[in-house]
Amino acid sequence: MDTQLFDTVIVGGGPAGLNAALYLGRSRRRVLLIDSGDARNMAAGVMHNVLTNDGATIEDFRARSRAQLGAYEVSFRDDEVRSAEPEGDHVVVTTKESGTFRARTLLYAAGVRSVLPPVPGLADLWGTTVLECPYCHAWEVRDRSFAVYGGAVPSECLAATLTVWSDRITYLTDRRELPKDEQDRLTAAGVPVVTDHVSEVRSHPEGVEVLFADGRSANYGALFLHLDTEPRLDPLRPWLQAPDLESVQSDDRGRTSVPRLYVAGDLGRTMQQAAMAAASGGLAGMAINADLIREDRPGSLPEPPPPTP
Repeated sequence: MDTQLFDTVIVGGGPAGLNAALYLGRSRRRVLLIDSGDARNMAAGVMHNVLTNDGATIEDFRARSRAQLGAYEVSFRDDEVRSAEPEGDHVVVTTKESGTFRARTLLYAAGVRSVLPPVPGLADLWGTTVLECPYCHAWEVRDRSFAVYGGAVPSECLAATLTVWSDRITYLTDRRELPKDEQDRLTAAGVPVVTDHVSEVRSHPEGVEVLFADGRSANYGALFLHLDTEPRLDPLRPWLQAPDLESVQSDDRGRTSVPRLYVAGDLGRTMQQAAMAAASGGLAGMAINADLIREDRPGSLPEPPPPTP
């Protein structure tokens, strides 16, 4: 076990974890950031809607962020966290390769995993011509024809939003029967519906080729869809004794109802966007610093209200 006691261990090295490390480092806190390097947005390769970083590669953004954090007492481990659990007034974090670390608090910013529908070929194109966020990716494919896959997760609102970037949008239900309200929204948005079974998705010079079960195919500039996600919570489950974070309430600064545990990024209350994740990391960093001041100097700061659902 590493004998150094950190003020905070941060799990996750995306925008949320990095920005939290910046806030805490500038607050003269001893920070260890552990990152497994397999963030959800890696498939996209670039990030958007972050001022001064619009279009920056994710790899470059992370490298520059780490370089800036070198001015502060922030350490890094490229490793996978296997478990995190309380031990008295501390948290013990065990990694796959780097050993065990102790901290006064834990900020969990490991994010979520995207769960793609089981359509052959979809995973191979994910992040390039198969996309989810219109604000992140639609500009690059503007004015092309779009398919919106609504077979697994209803995506009629996504289809309506995409009408800003294209007036050629087709909604693919993959044989799912649409409820009336979903159909009505698509009609109001002027989006036609194709009900046939989607058997495969392939790369195409125009973007994406969608193959249907009856042998037909159609080409689109891009395919958009809403995804199910699953939280990356395995290291925390024994500590939480809960299947998810819904029962572990958190406030708008990432404090949870579990002592010494904070969350930020896609696991928190923000939308899943890089800029918003970074903002949530900053808020969590401030909350951690304030709570440590309260612990070291009781009565010096007012107590925060308890987390609410």
